[in-house]
Amino acid sequence: MTETTEIIARAVIRRDQHLLLARQLGKSWFFLPGGHVEPGERVEPALVREIAEELGTEAKIAGFVGVVEHGYVEDGATHHELNLVFEIALATDDPTSQEDHLEFHWLPLADLPDTDVRPTALKNALLAADTDHTPFWRGWNG
Repeated sequence: MTETTEIIARAVIRRDQHLLLARQLGKSWFFLPGGHVEPGERVEPALVREIAEELGTEAKIAGFVGVVEHGYVEDGATHHELNLVFEIALATDDPTSQEDHLEFHWLPLADLPDTDVRPTALKNALLAADTDHTPFWRGWNG
């Protein structure tokens, strides 16, 4: 198996003091909507594409939030990823999952500190960014 670095575009979508999170069915933890950037694909159009695929709605990039480098081991393989995070505005107020394996949940922002959102470094960066809107960088401590 060839080891690669994955580029993942993630969306921060807020509504009425809530954050939209995704969860794979059968898993207990959440993550920000978005997905993989395909080879040769630009990051922002990739995120707009992923949002359309996952939520069935148009999206507009509202701003850059930050980058989190992350790594983990699954099934004996080490994964390395760069999560590029953008603030997104949706064309609809009530998006619904278009993916059979994903469900979406509006989490009250006040519940974010106690919710299992992965990668944890990204959750912590979002918590810190609430008071400081400067784009962040979090390197992998793996």
